[in-house]
Amino acid sequence: MPVLCIRLVNSIGGIQKKRLVRFIEWLIMLAAYAYLVYRLVTFDDYGAFAAVFTSSGFKQWAALLCCILLMPFNLWCEAGKWQQLLSEEHPVSRMESLRQVLYGQVAAFVTPYRLGDIPARVLRLNSSERWKQALVLGLYGGLIQTVIIVACGFIPTAVFLRRMSLPYLPQIAVAAGVVLIVFGVLQYKSLPLSIRLSGRQLLSTFVWSAARYACWLIQFTLVLLWVGQPLGLQELCIAIPTYYLFVTLTPNIPIADAGIRGSWAVFTLGLYGVNAPVAALVAISMWLINNLLPVALYLPFSKISAHREPSARHNPD
Repeated sequence: MPVLCIRLVNSIGGIQKKRLVRFIEWLIMLAAYAYLVYRLVTFDDYGAFAAVFTSSGFKQWAALLCCILLMPFNLWCEAGKWQQLLSEEHPVSRMESLRQVLYGQVAAFVTPYRLGDIPARVLRLNSSERWKQALVLGLYGGLIQTVIIVACGFIPTAVFLRRMSLPYLPQIAVAAGVVLIVFGVLQYKSLPLSIRLSGRQLLSTFVWSAARYACWLIQFTLVLLWVGQPLGLQELCIAIPTYYLFVTLTPNIPIADAGIRGSWAVFTLGLYGVNAPVAALVAISMWLINNLLPVALYLPFSKISAHREPSARHNPD
């Protein structure tokens, strides 16, 4: 999809291109926050929301703690994926891979559509001659993660839309999911560079991406337990993959990121009786744990790990 987007955008004039991009950014941001504000304003039972904090017991706070403790595993999975992607072109150690991932998190946090993630990781590589290859490998990693989210989410999304009694939307969701997966495979084969992943790299990248996706699902479930809104297994298997599919397919803008996630959480969890403020709290908590917390941890981690492993770049695992 990035290749197609680049070709479409390049066909538009410079001034018109900037205006179109800015218009889309503002449109998404306003729509996300307008929907979220509307649902919060029209909600009339904030007493139940306050009870989430006043009646929380040990098990609920333990669930939140477990969710936070899974954040390093989340990053470790991404570091494992990044290490495998670089294993043949530019091998690095796992700790160096983790430092690059954390640096990418910092850059992604302040750039539109998280575009700074992969370039920031690549800047930490020793050889500037391999930057181009590393950028493409990072694109492969993001594409594989997206394929997993779409593949695991389009059937639950179809079931979700069917329960909303929206005619033809479930069939459209399934068809769109199949098209996206096929398009992703075709895009992988049509990227304008000759770099291709080996079978081992491809399998390892899929495994690490699947592990990270599973970590997101578990964390989301734990946050639901924290706010006192545990869903049944069937509801979890529908609501959470649907939420992540919607979030993944929505363009990411830093200023609107929390609003977008909150809006989709209100939309998906609301079908299962989770009130709007609690649903927004779940999504924003996940955003804080997996996006803001790694940014806060980058500087102390990079200093400590660099001190303990000064030759990490030269001695890959």
